[in-house]
Amino acid sequence: QACFLVENIDGGQWWSYVTQEFAEILTHLKEIGVESGIKYRPFPSMNNMNRRTNLTKLFLNACGMDENVSVKNQMPIVALMWDINRRLWHRLNRNFNDLFKTTRIRFVTFIDDLHFTAIGGRLSRMYLFESVSSEILSTYPYIFHNYYANISSDKLTWLPHAASTLSYNSINKSAENVLFVSGANLVEWYPCRSRAFELCYRRKDLFACLEHPGYGETMKNDTSYYYGGQRYFFYMRKYVFGLATCQSVQYAIAKLFEIPANGLALVTTSDLIGVLESLHFNLNEHFLTIDCSSSNQLTNELVRLQNTSTQTILNMREKGQHIIHERHLTRHRAALIHVRLLAQALIASTTSDIERVQWEQWGRNC
Repeated sequence: QACFLVENIDGGQWWSYVTQEFAEILTHLKEIGVESGIKYRPFPSMNNMNRRTNLTKLFLNACGMDENVSVKNQMPIVALMWDINRRLWHRLNRNFNDLFKTTRIRFVTFIDDLHFTAIGGRLSRMYLFESVSSEILSTYPYIFHNYYANISSDKLTWLPHAASTLSYNSINKSAENVLFVSGANLVEWYPCRSRAFELCYRRKDLFACLEHPGYGETMKNDTSYYYGGQRYFFYMRKYVFGLATCQSVQYAIAKLFEIPANGLALVTTSDLIGVLESLHFNLNEHFLTIDCSSSNQLTNELVRLQNTSTQTILNMREKGQHIIHERHLTRHRAALIHVRLLAQALIASTTSDIERVQWEQWGRNC
């Protein structure tokens, strides 16, 4: 037996994102727990946590455990931290040291974007990864050490982005033969996307654009009918091709999964070929690449795509959609997390080095 604590187990703030991917993963995790007889409890509130906070009391109370029971007689606690950017964790070093001395707790930490905007944020993350986390679930582990060089690779588990289970598992054969471009228009992060946005206004025969709506209430605005969950997926299905790339940092962003999930032909850039191949996507079978080094080059590339045979593109759309629904939906990611949380509980419970090595690798490949 073990106590499992999950931050944002009901989706939390992540429902205010356009695709609601993380909210879905967390709520699917809760459902999997119910189906398998595992109770995923809410993470204790850390809103008012400071250096005087008794973390032992906080986590034992969250599990309904007696503070007076000795460590060796306690059941293990496995805690999934999902929102790591809220505070400067390294300032709570003494609190965590006391927690680890008085409980059998293991932390699994999730991180999406690896970059940071302030040195304090980096120090906080480094402390969390080095001294608190038993395992790190990362959407981009293949470049993790570009940002956090001293973290053992053994701690890293690849949790790629995923498509919503609400995606449309069918092909719109009457879709318009243009490239759908959506998201934040930030040239420093998305140079290819930004170039496509520039062309949208004068080449509507090639591009259709939808800018990022923001978050929270802005995203939920009923007048913006094409934003949020299934409304967004229904909107993108009007088009044959969809652009997903992040050349600045080579992030395998969520759009790489959302676009083919809803029956569009995935269009990306060559820097992501290797990453996509690791996820069982094959170039010119499941996705296409373009050169968008200049506006003229991007225009020529779109004309080339439009002139590709309809049947070839249709086959690609069908194959891309199939592989997403077979292995890259939010429920697949929730299942991976479920297995890894169970593995951490087993690691905490066993006295066998052989078993510990076995559980360290259990279910880690997506």
